[in-house]
Amino acid sequence: DVGGGTTDIAVVNDGGVQGTKMFGIGGRAFTRGVERAVGVEFDEAEQLKLGLSVNSVPPQKAVTVEAALSKVLDVWMSGVELALSEFTKLDHLPHRIYLCGGGSSLQMLVDRLHDSDWYTKLPFTRKPIIEHIHPDQVVGITDQSGKVKDHTYVTAMGLLRVGLDTIQY
Repeated sequence: DVGGGTTDIAVVNDGGVQGTKMFGIGGRAFTRGVERAVGVEFDEAEQLKLGLSVNSVPPQKAVTVEAALSKVLDVWMSGVELALSEFTKLDHLPHRIYLCGGGSSLQMLVDRLHDSDWYTKLPFTRKPIIEHIHPDQVVGITDQSGKVKDHTYVTAMGLLRVGLDTIQY
């Protein structure tokens, strides 16, 4: 879950949570990087960050925005590697990584996880499959409004599921 302020990692094996790790880099860190590099206010930096995915960033700014995001992404990747390396009691890590949270909407982040060899120093048995988890994969929670369409809602849906499970027991 790449949220606004943190990234939270849960390792699930054989249907159970083996452990969780969290580190303090989320979507706002990427926006702050753009803010510093381009010299704009936070709101404009957020629009530039989001605009890369839809090619709405002016070409002269796109290179600077990408470079700023790449710097933060390097640090974020180190955080992912460090967090996963701390699961020392597991023989291997699951070969599927499900992303959720608004910060995981950054295409550069998904591409880096998918295209680089970051996983080779960790106990994966093969290259992990990277994909966003979809709301319809959250068992027992149904969106009757028809407005919940992507991975940015999955964390809230998961919390609803925990609440539902708590009430039923």
